[in-house]
Amino acid sequence: MKTRVDSSFGRGQDNEKTFNLRMKNPKDLKKLAQLGWDKNKIEYQYNSVGFRSIEFEEPHDAIACFGCSHTEGEGVRAEYRWSNIVAKTIGLKCYNLGIGATGINSHYDQVNEWVPKLKPKAVFVFASYPFRYDFYYNNNRITLNKTIHGAKGRREHEHFKQIWKTLLNDDRNFNSNYEKSIAAIKYICLQLNVPCVIIKCNDYFKNDLIDHRARDLEHPGESQHGRIAEAMLKEFYNA
Repeated sequence: MKTRVDSSFGRGQDNEKTFNLRMKNPKDLKKLAQLGWDKNKIEYQYNSVGFRSIEFEEPHDAIACFGCSHTEGEGVRAEYRWSNIVAKTIGLKCYNLGIGATGINSHYDQVNEWVPKLKPKAVFVFASYPFRYDFYYNNNRITLNKTIHGAKGRREHEHFKQIWKTLLNDDRNFNSNYEKSIAAIKYICLQLNVPCVIIKCNDYFKNDLIDHRARDLEHPGESQHGRIAEAMLKEFYNA
């Protein structure tokens, strides 16, 4: 099945409504013009299983990349994402399995499901923030964060918001889950003899703050994706 072009806009913050509002705001319009986003177009192509990626087709001479919107590439062109730069540098195809607004539990779920199937040549994870927590409720994936994703209705949203605030009272609630999930991802790759590079985005952005140069003016821009790729490749070659 061929990859289909869904839209010129993404599923998250880089959506058409927000973009049009920014284009009407003189301050935002000036920045968008400076960055070239008033002219440069973005194609969001999703494969047959819903990832912003090429199809998962044999031979799987590819790397598999996992993470949140920083991996999916919210607000940047696909070829400039860190995942694509890493794959091109190594000389392999790029399978991008990033899912916006998700946390480490979702990364683990995707690695556990797809790495045994795809058997990629290497796995790269730009691990989302520790204070995001994913779980399932009534067959929906809920992500606890500053903004609750997946909740249906105001009452459900407020209920999960309170749970998130309660868990925030002690860092161990999130940190323990975070480290165990990272260890589990490494173990899966070890068992399959697949090289695995994991960079925690929370640690990365301490030294290279998000530049907000993506089209949504919220996410990392294309130049920063290049720097993330350099960090990934450094870890890969030094492993």
